[in-house]
Amino acid sequence: MSSLPLITPTPPLISPVTNSISVTTSDINSYREKGYHIVPNLLSPSQLEQWRTIIFSAVEDRADKKYKFAKTDQEDCTNIDLDYYDNVFTQRVNLWQTHNSVKELLLESGNVIGKIAAQLEGVDCIRIWHDQALIKESFANPTAWHLDVPNWSFTTLHSISVWIALDDATLENGCMYFMPGSNKVVEERFYASNNKFPETKIGKNLSDVFNTYPELKQRQTVPVVLKAGSASFHSGHLIHGAGANMTTGRRAAMTIQMMPDNMIFNGTQNILTKEQIDELEIGVSLFNNDNYNPILYKNK
Repeated sequence: MSSLPLITPTPPLISPVTNSISVTTSDINSYREKGYHIVPNLLSPSQLEQWRTIIFSAVEDRADKKYKFAKTDQEDCTNIDLDYYDNVFTQRVNLWQTHNSVKELLLESGNVIGKIAAQLEGVDCIRIWHDQALIKESFANPTAWHLDVPNWSFTTLHSISVWIALDDATLENGCMYFMPGSNKVVEERFYASNNKFPETKIGKNLSDVFNTYPELKQRQTVPVVLKAGSASFHSGHLIHGAGANMTTGRRAAMTIQMMPDNMIFNGTQNILTKEQIDELEIGVSLFNNDNYNPILYKNK
């Protein structure tokens, strides 16, 4: 008889879990034009330590499982060239589903993180699509240029992610890079394609996304150097990537991928299990179940 995996106990949650942060009209306008927004010092030193303790404990308990389930039940449907991709970073998805401490942490952050996301995107309700711990190990591969939402199980121009630096993210250890304004080009293509995104898988070639969006290949890019405890928000249709980790240390981040309420299933599996896929009807089923996609923030 097999025993259940040991879950590392974590200390009781201490609130608030983030600093009190607000966005201005100027911030919102800039985000919608450039596709991203930087928040220095989202976390105080003590809050950062709490996030690190909870997230790293959950990652350790997952061991080598990217998802909650075994590989026979759930597979990576977004990335290709998996031998390469497995050396991009240690990726642990939906830690909130297996660790109540992570769920409490994320939901408690909603009055700041969820509210910022809702305001930037101009929506009344933000749900968690999934979370990810992303750890670039020493000498890990770079992350190819890509955009997120074409790989997700719903179609919208209002998806958004927050990327929280648990370590300093530097040019040397693989910080993210954004392509400012690429979101506007993707939006234009979306409308011109009858409200559809072209499929863009993530592989080992840094420039593959430009086979789909060749007009973006000459765009300027910006590195997103962040101190630990700072964060960036980026649109689900912003082109972004990350450098290689050229150091002997790890570069850890916690991310939350978010969506508006009542998104409609579009047939893409992404992080869904085969069991979930069997229960969903394309073009009909809504993502509004708190057991799978908890509300992070709702404007009352």
